Amino acid sequence: MRSFWRGGESERGQAAVIIALTMTAMLMVLGLAVDAGQLYVARRTAQEAADAGAYAGAVVLYQGGTAAQARAAAVNDVGRNGFVHGGDGGLTSVVINLPPASGPNVGNSTYIEVLISTEVRTALVPAQSQLNLVSVRGVAGAEPLNNGYAIMALDRGDTLDSMFVGPQGTVYIDGAGILVNSTNGEAADNNGTGNIAVAEPYGTDVAGGTEGEWPNATTGAPQRPDPFAGYPKPSVSGLSLYTSLPAAVGGVITLYPGIYDVAISAAGGTVIRLNSGVYITKRGINGAGNADLQSLAGGVFIFNTLTGYPGATGTCASIKLTGNAASILAPLTTGPYAGLLFYQDPACTAQFVIAGNGTLAASGTIYLPTAQFYMDGSNATLTGSQLVANTVNIQNGNISITFDSGATAQPVLPRLSE
Repeated sequence: MRSFWRGGESERGQAAVIIALTMTAMLMVLGLAVDAGQLYVARRTAQEAADAGAYAGAVVLYQGGTAAQARAAAVNDVGRNGFVHGGDGGLTSVVINLPPASGPNVGNSTYIEVLISTEVRTALVPAQSQLNLVSVRGVAGAEPLNNGYAIMALDRGDTLDSMFVGPQGTVYIDGAGILVNSTNGEAADNNGTGNIAVAEPYGTDVAGGTEGEWPNATTGAPQRPDPFAGYPKPSVSGLSLYTSLPAAVGGVITLYPGIYDVAISAAGGTVIRLNSGVYITKRGINGAGNADLQSLAGGVFIFNTLTGYPGATGTCASIKLTGNAASILAPLTTGPYAGLLFYQDPACTAQFVIAGNGTLAASGTIYLPTAQFYMDGSNATLTGSQLVANTVNIQNGNISITFDSGATAQPVLPRLSE
């Protein structure tokens, strides 16, 4: 009997040891699960902070801010999310690289990279193991986006005849479609027959309704945003100011990039040649005197704005290619305004007019966010790549566009990329 009870006590002791070991293992597993959850949440939080910081910096770049301002915005946004370089006892590291130091966008100054490393305080995993170190990376920048419309009438109101084509007007589009944002029942109005052609598979998207014949028309289509909304206005820094035009030499006036506080115009038969670069026009362009505009190698960017620019005061003059003006213009091929030929300040509502026998052969994008593109003339012609205006009115004349996304402006919008 004594031997029997001794055996029972031994078994109870062994069970207690097994239970203790099992409980310890279970507690270890539970602790590791808690630590793993902490690490997961910490990584997710850090990733969101890095993405938010990178996006904040990209927005500043998109708005024309400096690299220093973009870095400051990124640091500030990361800090708002609880990550400060050297913070929490030195356990957190925040590094901002502009341009990125790694990845597919390395060296590209239109992108910003945010790196966050932080140690997570865990219950079981020792800090020396490096298993509690969380490192994340966020990259954002201004990436190109093309919406595939050759003509866009941006007005989003209940506007009658937001795009109007008269019986003597013709429109031919290849490689893209037409967009009319107005919700009016006659937002797109064609008074002719068979005078509008859009090569398939493209057509006409109208938020409202149509009047007359429109090829492959879709009414009630979703309104589209202005693809260039917020496009940065050019800086006046480093540009020369001109208050008069030079005299013609052999019937040619040669202009150089700069700020023109004088109307660009000349008498009949004169050719106005534009050397490559940025032109800020405060008094408009007037081709009524039959002066021809020609851009030279490298192309131009023309920004039509208020007389008080870079302030917000003053008046704004029209772009008029009328009379017998025959203009041939091409956009810049590099830089922030590559592919954007004309950009009219959103503060300006003055028309862009081609009339009489005026013609414009233009590659690139004509962008008039708050103004009307108006055409009226027996030989008024636009041969171009893209027309984006508040409204489009073709009383008489011809538009022919073979859309080429590589030759038009590419809207740069801030977005996460990596």
